Amino acid sequence: MGLWQKCMIAVACNKPLRRAGEAFGRKTGLADQFVSASDITGHVARAGELRAQGIGLSSFYLGEYVTDIAQVRETAAQLDVLVPALDGAGGDIHISIDPSQLGYMQGKDILDQNVDKLAERICTAALAAGEMGAARTIRLMIDMEDFDMIDDTLALHHRLCDAGVPVAQTLQARLFRTEADLDGMIARGAMVRLVKGAMAPPDTVAFTKRPDIDANYLKLAGKMLSDDARQNGFFPVFGTHHRDLAMRIGALADQSGWSRDGFEFEMLYGVNQPLQRELRDAGYRLRLYAPFGHDWWAYAWRRVGENPRNLGLLLQSGLKR
Repeated sequence: MGLWQKCMIAVACNKPLRRAGEAFGRKTGLADQFVSASDITGHVARAGELRAQGIGLSSFYLGEYVTDIAQVRETAAQLDVLVPALDGAGGDIHISIDPSQLGYMQGKDILDQNVDKLAERICTAALAAGEMGAARTIRLMIDMEDFDMIDDTLALHHRLCDAGVPVAQTLQARLFRTEADLDGMIARGAMVRLVKGAMAPPDTVAFTKRPDIDANYLKLAGKMLSDDARQNGFFPVFGTHHRDLAMRIGALADQSGWSRDGFEFEMLYGVNQPLQRELRDAGYRLRLYAPFGHDWWAYAWRRVGENPRNLGLLLQSGLKR
């Protein structure tokens, strides 16, 4: 698995392949399978369509492995416009960010400046929604990237949380350390999105075999659905596309006395749509991680690197659209 992920990350970062792949995607419509729109207007419209179907959306502005400060500024500007656009449409404001998108590589001061401005926008919207009694999810979800960024990423979450920002955190089930990190999040009464992990950490710090990753995912899911988690106000989010795993989590939630709207399943936009519909129709809260923008190549191949089956799911989903 580690070698596969490293190869897919190499594909994602290869500039000649990227240019050719993006041209191919535009001609064939491949990009449209898993990108909600090319701009904010289209993305907000798609969010409304999904909301009408009983499906939430987590917005992600495309851009991976950002080393160019100009791209960091562009991302910050796009998100600055996105929050009021989603707010004006009356739906959820659930925005996912990679720290590297907003200046992690350029330094803590730049990252904090960009994140704090976005957080201020989100807090303003949350305050207004609360005053109107609106039942909306307003949240800044921090994605987890490379292993050596974890401590800084968690520190960012904790700083925002302590400041009263409606923030949430992604954790990766493949990592040995995640159980301890999750315990801390449960004690905080946080909101956590559990994923398997799209990066390729060394086997000294992570499970590398799929059965072991799945087993740890279920173990962590049990903690997320524990009595302690519920009493602390913890909110679980399970990122998975695999029906068996989703059904086992649903059964565990039922057995533990969780209502079906007391947690969420989250899936990638355009992937395994039959399971999306099944979960929604069964009364579970469902949210789609929906990227928008033009820089889709690296995003797509990192998802394939996360799980080789995602390539088949993406292609199959494209045939069913």
